[in-house]
Amino acid sequence: MFNKSIIAAAGLLALAGAAQAQVSIYGLADVCYGKSLYSDLFDVKADLHSGGDNGSSECNSTTRVGLKGSADVGSGVKVNFKFETGGITSRGEVTVDEIAGTEGPFFNRQAWLGMSGAFGEVRVGRQDSVPFQMMGDFDFNGQSNGVSAAAYSGVGAWAKGRQSRSIQYIAPAMGGLTTQFGLRVKGNSQDGNKDVFSAAVKYAAGPLLVGATVQTKDDSAGKDFFALAGSWDFGVAKVMASVADGGKIANGGQGKGYVLGVVAPVAGFNVGAHYANNSDSAAKIKSWEVFINKEIFKNTYGYAEAGNWKATAGTPTVKASGGAVGVIYVF
Repeated sequence: MFNKSIIAAAGLLALAGAAQAQVSIYGLADVCYGKSLYSDLFDVKADLHSGGDNGSSECNSTTRVGLKGSADVGSGVKVNFKFETGGITSRGEVTVDEIAGTEGPFFNRQAWLGMSGAFGEVRVGRQDSVPFQMMGDFDFNGQSNGVSAAAYSGVGAWAKGRQSRSIQYIAPAMGGLTTQFGLRVKGNSQDGNKDVFSAAVKYAAGPLLVGATVQTKDDSAGKDFFALAGSWDFGVAKVMASVADGGKIANGGQGKGYVLGVVAPVAGFNVGAHYANNSDSAAKIKSWEVFINKEIFKNTYGYAEAGNWKATAGTPTVKASGGAVGVIYVF
């Protein structure tokens, strides 16, 4: 009886806490027909996909669902959390790469707890890297899973993935200036044998947006990452340019190079393109993508995209092409 009373009381407290916190379910569903650059490398044919298929490499965006919340705990401080699943496949599975035959954790994208207030915001747990969060605005096609020229070439200013056991600090915005810092301690993790420090700064003023980021290597065999990017909105079109240096591939890095991009409103559609060049002698990758999208209903977007990727460092040349037509619903 005593144990049952404790359990009942805990349940009531949990319900009371949920009532006080602002908790919401959110997510994104992307369905498309096509194939990614990743799939084409393995001679996989075009098919009807969810944005979670093949390790979330298909379609433009990752199909997922999440739970996030915030609660005022007094003294101007809020407690915040977010739990977000990995990509949901067309079979309803989560974080399954059918090509590689691998699986991942359920909350693969986000699983963190934090606090915010006048001091800024602190988050601890699994979350997007600082470069990914701060430099994503310099990709005009939403960092496409299927055809991103920047990602598949390894020279995207934002092209650093998620980190577990990460501590991040977001400073209060000062005018158009935003800054963010991160630390992933090596601890007992299997993600590398180095503490990883990251930082980014971004400044917006009218049509101008500029940003810079750095992330140290996570393993003694790896290399530090640095990127600088800028964009300018002319009204009739927005252009961007970025450079990134992840160290020589032969020494454990990801190469260096640049990305150029443009997007323009045309008859109610957003039409754009990116070109990326990784000049590392071990890769010599050139890649491009073109895209068009439009909000067709509230929170519902139609899109079409195509891309091409080619690495000429080896013999024979390795190349891939892909594309998709799809619909995204955000809730």
